[in-house]
Amino acid sequence: MTFPANNIPAPDNSLIYRLIQATKQRWRRSIDPSLPQTDLPAPHDLAPSVPPPVDNRSHPRIPVKATSVQVTDGCLCATAKIDNISPLGICLRNLPEPLYRDAKSLTVFSSDNPGLPILHIKPRWERTDWEGKTIGAVIINAPEAWQLFFSRIASQIAM
Repeated sequence: MTFPANNIPAPDNSLIYRLIQATKQRWRRSIDPSLPQTDLPAPHDLAPSVPPPVDNRSHPRIPVKATSVQVTDGCLCATAKIDNISPLGICLRNLPEPLYRDAKSLTVFSSDNPGLPILHIKPRWERTDWEGKTIGAVIINAPEAWQLFFSRIASQIAM
């Protein structure tokens, strides 16, 4: 196979070659669904290089809107948005990349929302995209005030 724009040969096993082949096959099937599907590549052929995060959650997540918090790793401090919460976890988004490179735990607090207690969290996963870093974390020794905050947010969603 060669790339049409520049006639550069592509190896038959390259990722771009497999993606182009899969796109062609899906396009053909969208035009004529009766085409055989035996020429499709195996699912593992197009697997991303980074596996998607596995959802091993033991508690449901409650989405939170328009709640900003400050996050510090003991050295840097930044503003983040709470994406969702659970009784023992929190997901923060729009964090700067340098935050929490070597820190074992982070501190989350809010100067705008007195109902949100100071939290000490331990990051479990992170993902970086063009908006910044998103992290999922477990709350270390969740205080009773956190349970009250979680219950209040959950009851607002249920209404």
